[in-house]
Amino acid sequence: MISLKTILKKVKYFIYNLLQPQIEIPSSFRIFNRRDSDFQKFIIRECTPSDQYLVDLNDNLKIFGRNSNKYEISEDIFSNFDFSNKKLKPAFFNKADVKVPYEASRLQYLQKANAGSIDVNKFPLIYWNSPMDVAIRNINLIFQLISIENSQQSGEILGNNIDLLTSYISQHYEFITTNLENKGNVIGNHYLVELTSILLTIATFKFDNDKEEFQYYQNELLSQLNNQFYEDGTNFEGSSHYSAFVTEALIICKLAIEEVDINSNLIPKIDNIVKTNRFLLSKLINNDELSQIGDNDSGRLFYFKFDEEAPLKMTWLIDLIGSLYLNSEIEEEYKKFNYEITSSPPLFDTFNKVTHKPIKVFTKDYKSYSFKEFGIYIWRNDYEYFSIRCGPIGQNGIGGHSHYDQLSIECFADSKWIARDPGTGTYTDDIEIRNRFRSLEYHWGPKPKMKFPKEDEFDCFKLNYMSDGEVLHFDKESFLGSVEFNGKKVYRKISISDGKVSIEDFSNDVELEEYTSWGEENEGVKVQFSNGYKRIS
Repeated sequence: MISLKTILKKVKYFIYNLLQPQIEIPSSFRIFNRRDSDFQKFIIRECTPSDQYLVDLNDNLKIFGRNSNKYEISEDIFSNFDFSNKKLKPAFFNKADVKVPYEASRLQYLQKANAGSIDVNKFPLIYWNSPMDVAIRNINLIFQLISIENSQQSGEILGNNIDLLTSYISQHYEFITTNLENKGNVIGNHYLVELTSILLTIATFKFDNDKEEFQYYQNELLSQLNNQFYEDGTNFEGSSHYSAFVTEALIICKLAIEEVDINSNLIPKIDNIVKTNRFLLSKLINNDELSQIGDNDSGRLFYFKFDEEAPLKMTWLIDLIGSLYLNSEIEEEYKKFNYEITSSPPLFDTFNKVTHKPIKVFTKDYKSYSFKEFGIYIWRNDYEYFSIRCGPIGQNGIGGHSHYDQLSIECFADSKWIARDPGTGTYTDDIEIRNRFRSLEYHWGPKPKMKFPKEDEFDCFKLNYMSDGEVLHFDKESFLGSVEFNGKKVYRKISISDGKVSIEDFSNDVELEEYTSWGEENEGVKVQFSNGYKRIS
């Protein structure tokens, strides 16, 4: 039964999108001339794919793990819903996934192409529906230009004619700058990637007002660095894979800004953020795979070594960042994240209490890491890993890319997963799946005996029934944190002794259930697992 409130939301959403103007693809744009530049040396040196990743653009492309025999698509190939000749909107709730044609529109496969061609005349209108995806396409067009200039083997677009490609990039630049996603409740990774594309374009070409625009967009980037990253350098989206995505963006920003102004005061700030996130991400990688804390929509900018068959493998990004900085510089980050937290905990004598099955994790010495502002606490060595999520809900409390995962654990030991985050599932095309993969039931958090109110499609990018997590104690041997689920406060206590992790939950507000087993017999999975966006087991 649909509530009246949801019906009114649907009407409002329909009317709002009905009144939106049609997409306008620029018909006039400035003349671009290639700038003498050096940043492409990094692209050529570090971003050339090995033979195992090369593809033919006309053969067996993969979009979110699903095969497609063409690049110019107007449909969701998972549902066969065609977006052609429809009034386009950000989401087609419970019908189809606009992210499928968006993913194709990015032209990221150009980074790996050794044959085949893409026909821009066949691009459907939906390829211009998302400014961020247009921005990513523009980045890939610039990478393609660099590849052609250096006579590298590549696929073909616009006949690989440099003049035509340059004009096409100018058209994209015009579209991006007139459709910036810098308004709304959350200004996040979309705007950051658009700024990245703009700055890379200015670093590549000379054109009228380029100096003034560089200064303006550099200032905009500074504002977003202050708004989207915490003081310790971690990202406010509350997602490990979005942290990787925006780190890629900032590498490109660094290259672009250094090209135009080597003395820019943004460069040290960007360096700090990139090194911080490299350190965080490296502590969340096990068996070469990056844990899926929060959402994962598989966004990539440096696609050259991204493996569609193993989309969680992210060691290539760690290596890419390592080519920019000395290891000693990156390891210095440890000093920021090895502090302890101590405050006065409540007495739990009268609380409901459950004791879960202990987990044997560590056979060797380990270190502890406190990423307080991102909201994750990690104990690990090279082969064994345990973590707990506790901290702020992402996006300044909106939680658009966060899950109901406060006080949930992950554990990797004896070369296998014992408890693992489930991943994302999908976004707006199936709200039931979207909400299941975000839910407390899918994560290894506390098990309060309570029901959450049902959330509709308009709540799928915010968290309504979970507070920020609060850490009361953290050190190498123990942890205590709390969170409210729908107004009911729950505590989780962790103790580590002789390599064994003991976990207890407490509450004065709600009854709790225990885990008599973890996911050791199911590769760490509690219910279902999504091996990257839409790759659902």
